[in-house]
Amino acid sequence: SNNAFTSNDYTAYYFELPKSRYKEALKIEADRMRHLTLDLTEFDSEKKVVQSESDISADDPSSQLWEKLGQALYGSTHPYSHPVLGHPQDVEDISRRDMRLFYDAHYHPNHATMVMVGDITDEEALGAVKGHFGNIPRGPDLNRPEPTEVVFNGPVEFEVKNQVDVIELGRQYPTARSGHADVPALDVLGMILGSGVTSRLYRSVVEDKRLATGISCGNYDQRLGGTFWLWAQLAPDKSREELIEAIELEIQQVIDSGVTADELDRTKNRFISDRIFSQESASSLAQSLGSSQTVYDSWKYTLEYPDLIRGVTAQDVRRVAAAYLYPKNSATGWLVPKLSKDPSGESIADARPEPLGIKRVVLLNGLTVLLLERRGLPVVSVQAAVRAGKSGESAAENGLSSFTGALLDVGTRDFTKQQIAETLETIGGELGVSDGGASVKVLTEHTDTGLNLLSQVMQYPTFPDAEIELARDQTLAGLEASRNETGWFARNAAAAALYGADNPLGRPSDGSVKTVNSFSRKQVVDWHSRYFRPDNCIVAAVGDFDSDAMLKRISEKFGSWKKPSTPLKFPEFDFKRPAKLEGEQVFSFTNFDPSKVDSTRKRILIDHPEKDQVVVRLQTIGIRRDNPDYYPLLVMDNILGTSPGFTDRFSGTLRDKMGLAYSTYANISAGSGIYQGSFLGYIGTRAENVELALQTMYRLIEEIRTEPVSDDEINAARDYLKGSFVFDLETTGQLGSLLINIERYQLGADYLVKYADAISAVTKEDITRVAKKYLVPEQMVEVLAGPVTKITPLPDTPEGD
Repeated sequence: SNNAFTSNDYTAYYFELPKSRYKEALKIEADRMRHLTLDLTEFDSEKKVVQSESDISADDPSSQLWEKLGQALYGSTHPYSHPVLGHPQDVEDISRRDMRLFYDAHYHPNHATMVMVGDITDEEALGAVKGHFGNIPRGPDLNRPEPTEVVFNGPVEFEVKNQVDVIELGRQYPTARSGHADVPALDVLGMILGSGVTSRLYRSVVEDKRLATGISCGNYDQRLGGTFWLWAQLAPDKSREELIEAIELEIQQVIDSGVTADELDRTKNRFISDRIFSQESASSLAQSLGSSQTVYDSWKYTLEYPDLIRGVTAQDVRRVAAAYLYPKNSATGWLVPKLSKDPSGESIADARPEPLGIKRVVLLNGLTVLLLERRGLPVVSVQAAVRAGKSGESAAENGLSSFTGALLDVGTRDFTKQQIAETLETIGGELGVSDGGASVKVLTEHTDTGLNLLSQVMQYPTFPDAEIELARDQTLAGLEASRNETGWFARNAAAAALYGADNPLGRPSDGSVKTVNSFSRKQVVDWHSRYFRPDNCIVAAVGDFDSDAMLKRISEKFGSWKKPSTPLKFPEFDFKRPAKLEGEQVFSFTNFDPSKVDSTRKRILIDHPEKDQVVVRLQTIGIRRDNPDYYPLLVMDNILGTSPGFTDRFSGTLRDKMGLAYSTYANISAGSGIYQGSFLGYIGTRAENVELALQTMYRLIEEIRTEPVSDDEINAARDYLKGSFVFDLETTGQLGSLLINIERYQLGADYLVKYADAISAVTKEDITRVAKKYLVPEQMVEVLAGPVTKITPLPDTPEGD
């Protein structure tokens, strides 16, 4: 894959590709360095794409809040006060000449940093880079703005009014620039105050005082000046003044009394573990090294930073809190409802994967254990996966599965929520929970502790009443916040239209206000007992361990888990679409109810008049993962709508040629699972472009149904899918997920080899066949959410055209 991004401090271009292709990437980057053509048609099309991206940001109320906070903090003349994307008028006004001048000023080899991470030697890399870049002339010396202290005259407070249902707080304090000696202490302070359930702000403001349903904070250093940011979501019926007072009280306690030695040690351990975990992925390591060189003028800085964290003292934390986090040094913004009443080319044969050396054991209680040794980094990941989810929910239980999953780590037989969180911080581990199970990642030396925590949350959660009420408040706040997102409306309307509003797969995964308010502790306990059982669980361990020793450890922790005498039964579904859909159904975002969606209608519209973009979803029923057509459809997806670098037909046409959207894609394989997924053609575009976009989507679908794909397309798709697969196998967590899928879908221990063979075997005829079979336009529902009353019909085409 390849893409690019721009931050406040730099622009980065990146590739992730098999070793056999790295020279192609170097050739492209060398060509990009000094041979930009700025084709007029391409320039005009890309401007539309960037304008579309700007619309996406404008439709996000939270983005508006943080943009205004930046303006308040930095002032109108500082470069950080402007959005990275630019203001809409900036994009509209920019000319090819402007862009050429910028390009000629900045795109030179002596302004750039090249990072290569992966299966390559220094000698190979340097030789290839010199071969492609060595003859490019040096440009003018780099003239970067000198870092200066941000001059801020505070405090500042303001409101951003929008169509939201939940009040959000955003606050920023100007802090130290990148490389300043205070940055490590500020990072530690941010974690102690507002990172996770053990943080001071979460325990005080969310749990004890119930003034917010969520809160977090942290330090963000940049080359020209850093910020300490704070976010909170105000709880219903609580005042803004109470929230601010409680936050400032916690900060003042750090200033007055400092932090404990235990807090400091746990935070340091967590930070250092996070750094080690991030080195599992070549792409994240490359980005970290490149950013370090560009921002800090030293690629070694990111590798040395853990030592700076180790050197932070309690006095350092107290000092920086006093130096930066005082009320007059803050810019505070409130996101409020508008009617708020609150008064305040080469062969890729060498990329062919080898079979995985998986060890599979089934314990006497039915628990399946999968083990894969992976030496290198001192990291162990263990995942425990159960088959649960909304498929088993009744209408009254809608949302119960995800609600229960979120409560697994808030108290167990042997640990309170705080003890779990503090243990994780002490060892620098990660624990994740959901209705699909739990996962833990730790350094090798803490394997036993990690397994113990995993065993506790899977087998012995206690579901305390107070935590259920807190989770209820947070879930309800999340439901309210979701109604600000056109994507939420479109996604849930599409599910109801495809699977039926009376089918559990057609209901929202997070439930409704009515169902969430009705959940009792007994329902939660019963749901856990029903699905969290050893004969419905796969434990996959990957990392730095001996398989026999790890099997013994897992058996000790999970072997006594009792298997119920009653077999677990899962519902079965076989969805079929009507031969032809007709008519339309219209909702307002204020009265949208997924249970009222009519699955016989061709078009479902949800009007959200104050948004700038319409989210368009074109969908029909898809396949299960065990369908033999999965691999031809995977190749078809790549050609039609998922190829990287905007080279697929959807991106190449709708984005690059027509400039209708920043993001557009199409796929059917991604949604496949135990049950039938769906085909999804997606675009977000302005209302006046909706009909043209839909017309073009249908045309592209019809072309792949009726016309053979080209040799170049199918060869590129097969090569990409075989070569890029290795990037899903970089981290221990990724490998653990793969092991679970291999077991769940019975793919076989030689799956990696069979995968490559199956992709290679796909023909052009296969693609035409599966496209015609599964992509039937008459059976596709059109779901449109946004300012749909502004949608304009296409002009009539004169006869003979």
